[in-house]
Amino acid sequence: MGFSLMRTVAAVLSAGLLVSACASGARSDFGLTEREAASPVGFPNVRFSIEDEAAAQKIEQQLGEGVPKGPDGHFDLIALSGGGANGAFTAGLINGWTASGKRPDFEVVTGVSTGALAAPFVFLGPRWDGRLKEAYTGGQATGLLKSRGVRALIGSGVFSGEPLRELVESNVDQAMLTEVAAEHAKGRLLLVATTDLDAQRGVIWNMGAIAERGGPEALALFRDVLIASASIPGAFPPVMIRSQGRGAVFEEMHVDGGVMNPFVALPQIMWNWDDVAGVFQGARLHVVVNGKDAPRFAVTRDAAIPVLTRSLDAVLGGQLRATIAANRAFASRNGLEFQVAAIPEDFDGADSLDFSQASMQAVYDLGEALGRTGEAWK
Repeated sequence: MGFSLMRTVAAVLSAGLLVSACASGARSDFGLTEREAASPVGFPNVRFSIEDEAAAQKIEQQLGEGVPKGPDGHFDLIALSGGGANGAFTAGLINGWTASGKRPDFEVVTGVSTGALAAPFVFLGPRWDGRLKEAYTGGQATGLLKSRGVRALIGSGVFSGEPLRELVESNVDQAMLTEVAAEHAKGRLLLVATTDLDAQRGVIWNMGAIAERGGPEALALFRDVLIASASIPGAFPPVMIRSQGRGAVFEEMHVDGGVMNPFVALPQIMWNWDDVAGVFQGARLHVVVNGKDAPRFAVTRDAAIPVLTRSLDAVLGGQLRATIAANRAFASRNGLEFQVAAIPEDFDGADSLDFSQASMQAVYDLGEALGRTGEAWK
């Protein structure tokens, strides 16, 4: 989730608050009983909540049989954060890392928001680097912020959701789905986070399990999850996912995964665990922050919108740093390597709202240079 974009959304929504409050969209009603037992129609067992202890215990049981290792002899997880247009940083870093000859074989790839859009390319390996670069520097994203005009005051998004959907559909096709399914069959994991607004929970989707199902329904859900993960609330319309539970069929409302998780390395339920059996010993966690990860000083004007947006910046920044700290603490306790790559503080060109080709190319070039030399990691 990009701070600049969130500031814009907050300003527009504040201006139209009274109008939009009177124009909420009707939805079918369903209760907690149905929701707790729900799964997307035709797709059981393809997701879990970040707070689901049973799911976490299942992960622990599976890992107890041995953490999978790739051809390089290591277990590597890479977590890609949100950040809007700054997702070009991930694209550049991955291409530079490949060029350096030191890119690991990632056994697990996770993505949130713009990181979710990049995650399938990263998961599928160096052969997809060119398509990853093209997705972020080829100009496809320049029209993402298509204003809905005055309709923004009576809908659920300031911007139209169509350009984002077109971007995803042009890059995510049946060929990608087939390759994701093949890698999933080898035991590798591609995970994407969304936020279930009704349940107020982060949801982690096993994209390989969706791809494995095959067919047009799998492709449609795969795309919907990516779009939902990148749909910043208030900026883009939420994605409705048709689900069923205890005989009831209803639509769940999913938005940007960054609302609950700036990135997903380890599910929250695992942060305080101790790896007594040493299952994770020697594993490597890599986090890519598509933005800057340190507080930024600025004098705040004493007015409602500047105070609101600056406070939102502080909340999101604090959430990012707290999540980094929690994952770093887990790694330190349990013998994992942990490293973070973020856009350097002295780089002036990083604006999550600037989807111009020139700006995204500059951010890509930065990531590529840092990935090639290894200077990105800290």
